[in-house]
Amino acid sequence: MSDGIREVVGRARKFFRSGALLGLDDRRDALAKLERVLLSRRDDLLAALAEDLGKPGMEAYLSEYYFLLQELRLVHKNMKKWLRRRRVSSPVYFWPCRSWIDREPFGVVLVIAPWNYPFQLSLSPIIAAIAAGNTVVLKPSELAPASERVLREIIEEVFDQGGAEVVTGGAEVVEALLDQKFDFIFFTGSTRVGRKVAIKAAQSLTPTLMELGGKCPCVVDEGVDLKIAARRILAGKFFNAGQTCFAPDFVAVKEKVRIDFEGACEEVLKEIPWSQEMAAMISSNHVERVKTLCEGEVKTFGEDEEERFFLAPRIIINAGWDHPAMQEEIFGPVFPIVGFADQDELVGRLEKMDNPLAVYCFSMQADFTSAVARALPSGSLCLNDTMKQFSQLQLPLGGVGESGYGRYRGRFGVEAFSYEKSVTKRFFIKKDFTEMLPPYERAYRWIRKFLK
Repeated sequence: MSDGIREVVGRARKFFRSGALLGLDDRRDALAKLERVLLSRRDDLLAALAEDLGKPGMEAYLSEYYFLLQELRLVHKNMKKWLRRRRVSSPVYFWPCRSWIDREPFGVVLVIAPWNYPFQLSLSPIIAAIAAGNTVVLKPSELAPASERVLREIIEEVFDQGGAEVVTGGAEVVEALLDQKFDFIFFTGSTRVGRKVAIKAAQSLTPTLMELGGKCPCVVDEGVDLKIAARRILAGKFFNAGQTCFAPDFVAVKEKVRIDFEGACEEVLKEIPWSQEMAAMISSNHVERVKTLCEGEVKTFGEDEEERFFLAPRIIINAGWDHPAMQEEIFGPVFPIVGFADQDELVGRLEKMDNPLAVYCFSMQADFTSAVARALPSGSLCLNDTMKQFSQLQLPLGGVGESGYGRYRGRFGVEAFSYEKSVTKRFFIKKDFTEMLPPYERAYRWIRKFLK
C-alpha cells in the first residue's frame, strides 16, 4: 500500500514541477472542465448523496451541488485578480529599485475530506488549490462509498492528464498518506483526528488548514419572537440531521421564557414529516452513540428507522449543563435545551467551553450580544439566525482554538492555498551610495545624519 501511495504522491510532485499549472490559463481551463463535468454528473451526485446519507433532494442540491458550482464560478471569474502581482513601495535609499509581492502555490496538497458533506468538502478545497497552482491528492471518506466512487470518477475525468488524484481506503490509508511529504495539508473532521493530523504535519513542518467542529452554542434572550427563533434554530439544527460542524449543538434559553420556547419548538417539530424531509445518519455506530446521549425528558418527533440509520429528531427538555449530551459534540438530530437565570450565569458557562466554529445569539440587546461574543471566542458569529454566515461565499469559513485554524471559501481559499513571496529587484548603477561594505565609517556618518 505504501508503495502505491508513494507513486501517487510522486506523480503529483512530478506534475507540479513540470509547470503544467504554472499559467493562469491552464488553471482556468481545469476549473472550466470541472464545471462542465459537474453539470453533466448532477444526477449521479445527487443519487450518491441519497444512497449514502438519505439526503433530501433540496438539501443535497443546495449545499452540495449549487453552492459548489457558485464557488467554482466565483473562483474562475476572479482568480486572476486575486492572484495578481502587488507592487509595493521601496525605501528611497534602495533606489533604483522595485518591490512586489507574488502569490505562489505551495506545491503538492493533501486534502482529507469528511463524509457529512462529501462533495462540497472535497471539491471546495480542490477548487482553491488548483486555482492557486497546486496539485492535489484527495482522500475522501470511506464511510460514504457511493459519493467516494462518483468523486473518483469526476476527478479522473477532469484531471486525466494530471493535477489531482484520488486515494481511497480507511484509516490506514490516511496514516500512510501522512507518512509522505506534502507541501500543505487540508483537513476537515473531528478535533480528535485533527490533533493526530496536526502532530504528523508538525513533524515535517508542513503547513495545515484545520476545519474542525465543537459544540456550537445557540443563545436565546428574552424579548425575541420565540416562534421565529424556534423555526430558524431548528432549521439549522436538523439540516443534514444535525451532521454539520457549525450547526447549533444546543440552545441556552433565558429561564423566564424557556418553557414558552420549548412549546414553540414542539409546534414546529410536529408540523414536519421528518422521515421524508431529513437525512439519515451515516452508520449504525453513529446512531448508537447519539442515542446514548438521550437521557432525561426526551421528546421524539416521528419514528426511528434503524435499518436505514434514520434517527427521528429529539429535543431534551430542560437538560442540565451537566447532562451527557452537553459533554461532547452531538453531531446528530438531538437538541438539548438548557436554561440560564441571567447574563452572569450564561457568561460563566460559556467561558468554560472550548472555542467552537460558530456562536448563535438571538437577542434584541446589543450589550447582551456583545457579552456572549466576548465570553466565547469563535470562528464566526451569527445573530438572530443560524448557519447563514457560512452559507455565503464572501465570508471565510474557519475556526479558532479547538475548532481549527486557517480560512477558506472563495477568495479566502485561493489565498489559503498560496503564500506571499516577497521580491525586490535592484538595477545596476555606476555608483551605489547604499553599498554596505566595510569600512563603515563614512557610510555610518551619512546614515546618522539622514536616517533619523
